[in-house]
Amino acid sequence: MISNLQKAYVIHSRAYKETSLIVTFLTEKKGKITAVAKGAKRKNSRLSGNLEPFQCLNIDYRGKSDLKSLILAEPCEVFEDFFGSENLYSAFYINELINYLIAHADESIEIFDLYKKCIANLKKDNSIESTLRDFELNILSVLGYEINFQSDYVSNEPIISGFNYKYSPQSGFMKSESGYDGKMLNEIYERKFSKDSLRACKEINRTTINYYFEELNIKSRIFFK
Repeated sequence: MISNLQKAYVIHSRAYKETSLIVTFLTEKKGKITAVAKGAKRKNSRLSGNLEPFQCLNIDYRGKSDLKSLILAEPCEVFEDFFGSENLYSAFYINELINYLIAHADESIEIFDLYKKCIANLKKDNSIESTLRDFELNILSVLGYEINFQSDYVSNEPIISGFNYKYSPQSGFMKSESGYDGKMLNEIYERKFSKDSLRACKEINRTTINYYFEELNIKSRIFFK
């Protein structure tokens, strides 16, 4: 019997019948998969207590359909708690983003590594805003929606500090009488965030995500308005 043993994180779970769960994982080798964890809600289940979010797991599963059958879920490292409640809420936002943006069977170890690094940073006393913006930019790039912060899409000239640029998700940035200052766009490109460029990056990322993936019903956004 073929083994699918690999590292994974729980992205989402919901009750299934009386004693089971349906769990969506982000896996290291197979991207996003969904599996039934039979009996996971029973106290004596070997899966009980292991299917918590933000814990790196070793999982194994069986099945050829889209809904797999989970046969193993064990922690692969000691769980490290989050620095604060805002860090935890931010991690739930990342999980929702992954669940909405990543298609099943969208295999990419790069996505897994980006997620793992982001969660590790959120567990520490790091800048939450810069961690979130950095992850959004990276995940958009991996999915093929990278934002060009370097040049004006009309003139193809470099974006310059002191000039304003308006943004279109379809095309990019164009010099304008109003919009985002080139200085902020340069800071975003270099990932040297200031308070103003973080705010601008949040707006630009959200505009891009909503354009390509429609308005997402991400519940955890309520904590960051």
